[in-house]
Amino acid sequence: MKNKDQEMKINHHQFSLDSYERERSWEEQRRYFKDYCVNRYQWFSYPKWHYVSPFPLHVDFEASFRCNLNCPMCFRPHIEQKNYGDMDFNLYKKGIDECVENDLYSIRLSWRGESTLNPRIVEMVEYAKKKGIKEVSFISNGRLLEGDIAEGLINAGLDYLTISVDGLEEHYNKLRNPSTFREITSKIKKFYELKNRIGGGYPRLKIQAIWTYIKEDPIAFYSHFKDITDKINFDPENDYSLREVPQDGDFICQYPWQRITVTWNGEIPLCISDWNLHTKIGDLNKQTIKEVWLGKEMEDFRNAQLNGKRLSIPCCKKCHRPSTEQLGDKPEGEKVNPHNKGLQ
Repeated sequence: MKNKDQEMKINHHQFSLDSYERERSWEEQRRYFKDYCVNRYQWFSYPKWHYVSPFPLHVDFEASFRCNLNCPMCFRPHIEQKNYGDMDFNLYKKGIDECVENDLYSIRLSWRGESTLNPRIVEMVEYAKKKGIKEVSFISNGRLLEGDIAEGLINAGLDYLTISVDGLEEHYNKLRNPSTFREITSKIKKFYELKNRIGGGYPRLKIQAIWTYIKEDPIAFYSHFKDITDKINFDPENDYSLREVPQDGDFICQYPWQRITVTWNGEIPLCISDWNLHTKIGDLNKQTIKEVWLGKEMEDFRNAQLNGKRLSIPCCKKCHRPSTEQLGDKPEGEKVNPHNKGLQ
């Protein structure tokens, strides 16, 4: 059994490519900055204290499991179940209403698919914001970010949007075909100008890349996008074809004390990393989020983490988080420092 008083080891899975000034601006210009600070304090403290809050600190709603691209570096080709679909709006409203009743700070409207394929994505944002969710966001490939969708998301009150842009022209055109680097640059630029003109600077716009495809010249990538975005991040590349990922047996995952995920059809997996739903712990069609969050399955999951039995859980054996290469932040696209590489 582990020493339950030991410090929880947290491996980061995303890093900043940005200047310190832009990094500070990104954090300080939250719509509800004080609430954000409280949420972040809880986010990093509760897992270390092994404290289970009365309701999750964040909920991910999968707006769509469908996607309009087939990127080779994505985990989607390795998902076993293919029951693609979009979240029913009434099911979504049930979830949001419960989140509001429990004073939830943030939701994200994405998980395994492209959120803008849900024909009611603008309404989903609008409903959450009007009900009182303080921070609403999602991740997108940006292909549909134009016209009515772009303007609708801004007017609906979306707080921030993350667009995945993996590399400059050569890499992007190969990985994200049929989307092109020229097209995505144009859409990002137009959206950035539009949200500043009619949205008062919101939603804040972030792009993220996989380090593998920008490491040859990260400064060029940063310079290309810095004037048409609010934030630039990058992620290490993971090999999702592995059946079992090399694991750190002492790693304790923080997710069971932070967040919960609801799939497009209402199923609730054990963890946001359980893309195949190897372990289902609930169903929003039949239960409340709180019932699942405080239920026996989640309690057993947390105890398994603390008692050194994490690897008895199927999805944990495939999780990349414990072995994510800790590349570190690279302010303003600076070159990688080999002395800072390696796991924490």
